[in-house]
Amino acid sequence: MGEARRRKLLAGSNPVPDKLWPLSNPTAQQQLETWFTQRGVDPSRPGLHDTAAFLRVEALDPTAMNMAARLVEARSYSADELLRAERKILAATEAIASRVARDGRAGLCVVASGVLSRMLDELGVWNYTAKSNLAIYFPRSVSVEPRYFYSIDTGQFVAPHAIVVAPPFTVVDVTVKHQMYDLDAMVRWLPPIAVTKAFRPYRVTPNELVSPEARAALRMSGDTAQSFLSREKASMLEVMAQLPSRELALDGGRLGYGLIAVGGYQERLNDLHGKNCSIDGLTPMEIFEQDVLPRL
Repeated sequence: MGEARRRKLLAGSNPVPDKLWPLSNPTAQQQLETWFTQRGVDPSRPGLHDTAAFLRVEALDPTAMNMAARLVEARSYSADELLRAERKILAATEAIASRVARDGRAGLCVVASGVLSRMLDELGVWNYTAKSNLAIYFPRSVSVEPRYFYSIDTGQFVAPHAIVVAPPFTVVDVTVKHQMYDLDAMVRWLPPIAVTKAFRPYRVTPNELVSPEARAALRMSGDTAQSFLSREKASMLEVMAQLPSRELALDGGRLGYGLIAVGGYQERLNDLHGKNCSIDGLTPMEIFEQDVLPRL
């Protein structure tokens, strides 16, 4: 891909700030590494969540994946590490985004982000998949009202949205353009790929987490969104406190992400088969071998 086209596709991709990885926290890194080491897990290499030692810990403690995600964010990375990772991340991200566009199905965020994360694992890149609340603030010429993807809604759904966090990128979103929207102008404004290296804090309100229909149902029973979340979704709020919400600036607008859970596939890339994880009619490994490896 030509450099000019790459810059156009990668909307929101800001230069690495003065602090190489803006979320690094040496104190938290030491605490998390100690947590894993005490349980027999080597925290020094990416892909620790696939080791036998980690799987034994996870069987006893379901928060282990959250701890792994927190380690990805808290670690310090060298400039060389980030440069090597960026090259791999962009190759995989562009491949997945291209296949999602060809596929044409809306709502592939969980599949696409999960597959991308597994590709990065295969390439030895620190990363994790996050289920995410999403608020899109369009330019006024596109829409005066934001578009919300709620975490608590009526009906059945897997997740409001999903992204990948992979240093040096605090957000990697390959499907935001391919969700359901009311206006064609919304789709045209959104980029094929939304990534950023910057960390811009974002405050998620209860009304962004809970849909108007769900809030109306709560009011009928004398409840509020805030009290419901505190009582019934305490674990989700804890994840949100540990993995800070963030926003990505776009031309005249912004995307607000509230990370509500750590997700992804348990199966490794080579074990992902079937219609439920295919994109554009190809298995994840076929995309990896055909579209990603030739770019590296």
